[in-house]
Order: sequence, then structure tokens, then C-alpha cells
Amino acid sequence: MSNPYTFNTRELGPNAKGTTLTFGELDNSLLFLSSSISTLEFIPLSGSNYIFIEANGTPLQNGSSLIASYNIAKTTSPTGSNRYAVLLGSGKYQFTQSFNINTPYIDVVSLTGYKDVYITGSNTIQVSADNVYVRGIDVGSKNFTITSSLPNTIFKNCKGGDSSFGGSISSSLYIISSTFIDCEGGSNSFAGEFGTAEGTFTNCIGGNNSFGFNCDGIFNNCQGGDFSFGGLVGTIEADCLIKDCIGGSSSFSPSGAIDGILQNCTLILGNFTPHISALSTSGKIIDCKGNPKNFITNDL
Repeated sequence: MSNPYTFNTRELGPNAKGTTLTFGELDNSLLFLSSSISTLEFIPLSGSNYIFIEANGTPLQNGSSLIASYNIAKTTSPTGSNRYAVLLGSGKYQFTQSFNINTPYIDVVSLTGYKDVYITGSNTIQVSADNVYVRGIDVGSKNFTITSSLPNTIFKNCKGGDSSFGGSISSSLYIISSTFIDCEGGSNSFAGEFGTAEGTFTNCIGGNNSFGFNCDGIFNNCQGGDFSFGGLVGTIEADCLIKDCIGGSSSFSPSGAIDGILQNCTLILGNFTPHISALSTSGKIIDCKGNPKNFITNDL
């Protein structure tokens, strides 16, 4: 069968400009290009404001490509009106030391948006830059490390182990101000047992002792383990709203101070009767229930 399509050469190549190529010649050209690219150590697909890592190598090769791409992104001197994105293909990444996201306005995101960027090995990711967007990264049981505050940074669909997202098992007073959406951590996560959680948390999951000793943010549809959301004797600040959240036993500060609003929250074990004595004149407990089920509505 004759070729129903016509492929013509351009300026470069072994054939003169305008010469018609057969399917076989075209295949050979593409195969030569593909094999030539595969012999090079690092050729990222990039544009003026993005760079893409395919993640088609070993975990260590993928990790090296990510570090190299991030260093390239730094050379563009991004700004708030001219951000740069490092796009990560689905796959496994491994580092010889923890990878530090330390430059503002460079976003590091999974191409799909799912938790499909898996950080293997013993090293993890640390975020120390404010005003970045981090999405779709799963560090497994390791600590997804962030430094204090970072009020303009957004984490979406990320996952870590114990003490992730600014948590700690020590009495370090982390203040966590970032925005977290669909993120998951282990015990002592999201400002942990001793820190202050003053960011915005939506659809997040933590283990025991999560979501801060002082709650001063907005919490929507989040779930913590025992001693979460202020723990046993913490403080729910006046401008704090905890709505549609679930806590384990001794959560929501039953022996501390409730100056903010608990709305439609649930205790997995216990009930909200002890919380009444923790209410200040500004605090409210609205349509909350415990186990055994008791509904408490306070419209002060």
C-alpha cells in the first residue's frame, strides 16, 4: 500500500530540503533520535517556567534528576509574579541526603496530583521556603519535615510518618501556619503535641497527639487520634474554628481552655460533657457528639 501521508525534510538532515520521506526513513530517524537522547545522562523536558522529570530511571537516578532540575529552577530567579514549577513524573525517588525545598516561588508538584511521587530510602524531604506549593509527595513512614511557620506555603495530597508537617515528640514550640489539603501524617503530626497549629487544615489525617497543643487555625473535616486538637489541657483560641472533625479520647481540650468554636465534631471515645467546664464566654460547642452518643449544643 502506498504512503497516504507525505513527510518532507526541513533545513537539517541527510536529505535535501523538501525531500519526501518514506515511513521506513521516518521510523529510522525517530529511532535514532530516541537512542541518542537515552545515552545522555540528563536532558529535562522544560519550558520557560517549568521543568519535568520523567522518573524513568532507578530511584537514585530519579532523585539526582530532581535535585539537578531544582538547581536549574533556582537559576531562573523566580518571583511571585513569575513562578517556576518542577513537575514530577510518577515513580520512586531516592536521595543521598535529605532534599531541601529552600527557595520561594519554586513549586514541586506531582504531574498527576495524586500521591504517586514516592520518596524511598532513608532520606526525606524538608521544606524551609515560604510561598511554595508542594503536591502529591509520599515519604512513607519518614518525617515529612517542614520548618516553623511558612504561612504562604500550601501542601496538598502529601503523606508522611510520625512527627510530620511540623510535629515533634519533644517540647519544641513549632508554629505551623501553612495550608494543608488532603494530607496525612502519623502520630505527633501537624504541630504535634506541643506546637501551635494556626494554619488551615482541610481533609487531613493525623495520629495520636496531632494538630497542636494550641489550636489557632481553621480545621475542616480532619481526623486525629487520642490527645489531638489541643489534647487534654491545651487551648482552642478565640479565632479558631474546628468543624466536622473527629478526635480520639482526651481530644478538643476537655481540661484546658476553649475560647473558639467546636462545631459538629465527634469524639471516638468519651463525650463532650467535661468540655463544658473548659468553655470561656467566647467559646462554643455546637452539635458535637461523643461515644456513647451525647449531643451538646451551646449557643452562648
